[in-house]
Amino acid sequence: MCKTSVPSFCKVAEFYHHRCVQLLITLSEGDKLITRGVALAATCLLRSYEILDGDVDPNMHLRGAYSMASLHDVLSGNLQAGLLGAGFWNYLREDITFSLFQECPLKMNLEDTPLISHHHSDQDYLNSITLILGKIINMAFNNDREETRWNLAIDSLKKWRRACPDHLKPFSRKQGEAGTPHHFPAIWFLQPCHGKSPAVLHYYLVAMTVICVHASPNTLEDFGGFDLPDLKPESQDHLLETFALEICGVAFTAKIPSVLVNAFGPIAYCARFIRDKASQQELIRQLLACKSSIGWPVERLIDDLKTSWGTDQDSSGDQVMNF
Repeated sequence: MCKTSVPSFCKVAEFYHHRCVQLLITLSEGDKLITRGVALAATCLLRSYEILDGDVDPNMHLRGAYSMASLHDVLSGNLQAGLLGAGFWNYLREDITFSLFQECPLKMNLEDTPLISHHHSDQDYLNSITLILGKIINMAFNNDREETRWNLAIDSLKKWRRACPDHLKPFSRKQGEAGTPHHFPAIWFLQPCHGKSPAVLHYYLVAMTVICVHASPNTLEDFGGFDLPDLKPESQDHLLETFALEICGVAFTAKIPSVLVNAFGPIAYCARFIRDKASQQELIRQLLACKSSIGWPVERLIDDLKTSWGTDQDSSGDQVMNF
């Protein structure tokens, strides 16, 4: 709140953060706050504060969350319901966001973590695509694309897409038009307020982008089996730009703070493939417009995108400062 509507809460936020860190430091392995998942959940919240607090991401609490998560038997697939399970999935999504910004592997090695085979809820589908994306990120950013494992990851993504229920997919869409104020497609979901449907599509599109980046040109026709509406793979550049525009369209059609914040990782990695100058400028405008409602330091993201686009000046016109 101190970054959006109530700046006077800044001191309260700083005190709360400092006090939480003090309490976490005193915990030892086996403490009930750790075994019940309270410490992991608290560290995930501190991670959100860490992002909002400054212009540079020190990544301290993400490392702390990893140390908490690694104490639990989660990587073997022994995921529990409740606070502990929620904390793990929150941590994994935070880890994915950081990896997409930095183009680095996750802190977690998911190689031996089994995929979710039974989906009983929308949350299961979101968790499932999160795990698939995490595995793909680790293989791609570790330059460890052993053919059998890489193909298995792609097959798991296709199977997940076929199993995904229709109510998690967009029910209506309108294509963006060059030369108009609507550069991004408008994409509507039945339940965007829950954030699951947009996040599901975002992670699917990021996984597709990572696969496309590392695909050989003669395999582009394989993307026809991924059930993407009105998409004819003309070239690798065209596919990558299309995925990026879809991601932006999902985020800015919803205009819900949770959806926007969760979209920043996908935007950071995928939007660098947007070639159209007008769409680049529209993305910058949309990011700046949402800052007041979410408190996120969007300038870091904008500067990074400008560098990738070759327009290496920050949002105020000065020389870019990388983070």
